[in-house]
Amino acid sequence: MQRQPIPPARGHKQRIEHCGWLRKQGGRYRNFRSRWFELKGDQLYYFRDNNEPKTPIASIPLPGNEVVRHPPDPGEPGKFKFEIVAGKNREGRPVSSNHDTFLLIASSQQEMDEWIQAINRIIYAPVGGGMFGRSLAETVKFEARRGGGYVPLIVSKCVNFIKTNGLFEEGLFRLPGQAKNVAELKDAFNRGEIPELMSNKAEVHSVASVLKAYFRELPEPLIPYDYFEVFLTAARCHEMYVDDGITAIKKQLQTLPLPNYHLLAYLCRFLFEVQEHSEQNKMGPRNLAMVFGPNILRSGSEDPRVMMESTNLVTDLISILIRKHQLFFPETEDVQPPRQPTTSGDLIDFNPDSLRTQKSVDISYPDNEDDTPEDPRSQVLELENELELQQQQIKDLQSRLEQERKVREMLVLRLADEQRARESAEDRLEKLQAAMEEFCAKYGSWEPTNS
Repeated sequence: MQRQPIPPARGHKQRIEHCGWLRKQGGRYRNFRSRWFELKGDQLYYFRDNNEPKTPIASIPLPGNEVVRHPPDPGEPGKFKFEIVAGKNREGRPVSSNHDTFLLIASSQQEMDEWIQAINRIIYAPVGGGMFGRSLAETVKFEARRGGGYVPLIVSKCVNFIKTNGLFEEGLFRLPGQAKNVAELKDAFNRGEIPELMSNKAEVHSVASVLKAYFRELPEPLIPYDYFEVFLTAARCHEMYVDDGITAIKKQLQTLPLPNYHLLAYLCRFLFEVQEHSEQNKMGPRNLAMVFGPNILRSGSEDPRVMMESTNLVTDLISILIRKHQLFFPETEDVQPPRQPTTSGDLIDFNPDSLRTQKSVDISYPDNEDDTPEDPRSQVLELENELELQQQQIKDLQSRLEQERKVREMLVLRLADEQRARESAEDRLEKLQAAMEEFCAKYGSWEPTNS
């Protein structure tokens, strides 16, 4: 018997995984209207507005479907389109009872990427996919049901491939992989597949880029935001008193969540193995720390001053963790995460076989609102929603502009400092040359004698 999406019980408030305004194509004239979307469970609900209490217009079932990203259209700048369509095993059937597909428009590239990532996590989570952008704890919890450990499958797969094929590759983790290869590998992992990796030079850099992308796209760095200051303090302590610093770092490592601690240990051991071949790959501990540092430890603040001031300390700390990994992460028998029940309160745990034959069943809200004339109040609400969306876009742009302004100010200050330093160096050089000329004029030029 096939398991179907179950509407939430009355009074049960499901967790909202992602929400925001999107423009949806629909209605008799196939025009686009702004709707408020909420991703809950395995359904994507949409509403006229985001005022409480909210009654959904309808929902889009996600299991068995997939997301298609539309290429940018030069004729429609500022429109970032993506579409929810029937999956490969459901071709020929509509996404829902009254929609063949759902075409949606986001207001920015980043917004579209975030939506696609969030939807993919729901679509492919039942088959072990959707791990890009998913929290480490959730990934470990899911993989534990299938006998997995604290190291996600995607990480171990990439690491083992690089160990076998790429340790001697010059520029490993520094040179990017081919964009097309990287995108294809990410999509395959996101679909829960285990892609076949080819042992060639191009593939090595692509796999390395995928591994970096996994850590970069975690919702939090490997050392969570709450630990940023205490680890920086430990790093400062290490600069002044090495032994006390090591003790402080070890103490803070023991406070990390178990999934984070074990994955950090695994990564540092691997990076130590990479730097052992630095004569060939040109990637020493500090080079690797500069590449992986921001994905392991960074501030939750977007203040460019904080980021710039902490960069060297973070690099120093990660370099220490790599070089002294045996001290911080002693080899012990691998600890396995606790086994989890096979069902989840927030997401139906589909069997992969049943997912392939999953029927498209959406929660039965009437979806005829787009085909009927709206009353004046609804039209006013829709215009207000459009205005709110545009105002939010303006605020986002203003925020980004302010951040860019701060960065520019800091660069101007740094440029001025560099200019003063250069002028000072030139002044010292002129004085040195004058002194040398005076010396030569007084004592004659000096020539080395052959003994």
